[in-house]
Amino acid sequence: MKLKKIDHVGIVVKSLAEGVATFENNFGFRANPAKGGEVPALAMRNAFVPVGECDLEFIEPLSADGPIGKFAAERGEGVFMLSLAVDDISAAVEHLRGLGARVGDPNNGVAFVSMKSTHGVNLQLVQRS
Repeated sequence: MKLKKIDHVGIVVKSLAEGVATFENNFGFRANPAKGGEVPALAMRNAFVPVGECDLEFIEPLSADGPIGKFAAERGEGVFMLSLAVDDISAAVEHLRGLGARVGDPNNGVAFVSMKSTHGVNLQLVQRS
């Protein structure tokens, strides 16, 4: 398995506009208007702010029932996940499973590693084309 880089860090916020504005105003970052938007299947909307070679992904829940809404209800705003870019998602999943890690099946270039296998970190593997 070859890790390429940190792809992005997901941050849950109550208000997408306020979260992005805080990082734009305080740190001079600018959201990438070509990335992000509403993701109805996950009951969320997001925006990506480039920072060097990776992004901060700001995530606003649209429903209390989705995974982001449940996270926000339990933990409030803050870091939600770490996403690592890999060359080959299937090979990465197979490698980690071979080491005993609990990893979900790849879906559209994304797989999640169980927090029980990562010392409590919500870890996402992503293969970009």
